[in-house]
Amino acid sequence: MQLSAEDLKRIEAVMAHAWEVDTHTTYTSGLLNFVVFCDKKGIPEADRVPASHILLLSFVSTLTAVYSGSTISNYLYSIHVWHILHGIPWKIERLEMDTMLKAVEKLTSPSSRQKKRRPYTLDFILTIRQHLDLQKPLDASIFACLSTCFFATGCIGEFTIPKLDSFDPKVHISKPRLSYDQSRDGQKVTVLHIPCTKMAHQGEDVCWAKQDGPIDPDAALAHHFKINTPPDNTHLFAY
Repeated sequence: MQLSAEDLKRIEAVMAHAWEVDTHTTYTSGLLNFVVFCDKKGIPEADRVPASHILLLSFVSTLTAVYSGSTISNYLYSIHVWHILHGIPWKIERLEMDTMLKAVEKLTSPSSRQKKRRPYTLDFILTIRQHLDLQKPLDASIFACLSTCFFATGCIGEFTIPKLDSFDPKVHISKPRLSYDQSRDGQKVTVLHIPCTKMAHQGEDVCWAKQDGPIDPDAALAHHFKINTPPDNTHLFAY
């Protein structure tokens, strides 16, 4: 069977959707590090693909104590993904590589480990609010997003975008994604539909109800809409 170059490109393009868009950035960094490593070692291009087991072990050992164990694992997996997308055999000794990655984790420098983040509490959010000027568009947007995430028990990454110009209505939440329902006792509930998440590619609903006090998400969102009036075709917290 003879397939055209266009057919082959389409196969690759479709398979690429198996990984999240933000994951592609990490994998790109991993591939770049691998290319730089091979260049420094003078590895001929013909010996880089398919990547041999010993070459990959050397790559991992070179990164040890420079990057965290999880970063190195992601970089290794990025090379694996590249092989998958291009239909190239991936042959490594799994037991030996797992042993190497376990050693990498033990040798990770404390400076490469992220400190545990403090949990968000009502007092913590209230302190942040006291340092915001809610008459400013940016501050009104920040506080609305913060209170929404807290009371909806949502992830910050699911309610924000990585860059100002990266809004995608198929992935990110917008004003038309809001709806209203009521709880069993008849209390109004605001429902926010996130179009796509890592765990739910078809999207999922989160919700919150009006709260008493100065960090009420209902009042914060209403104030954000009054100050910023985000259009329907932009992000929910656009300012």
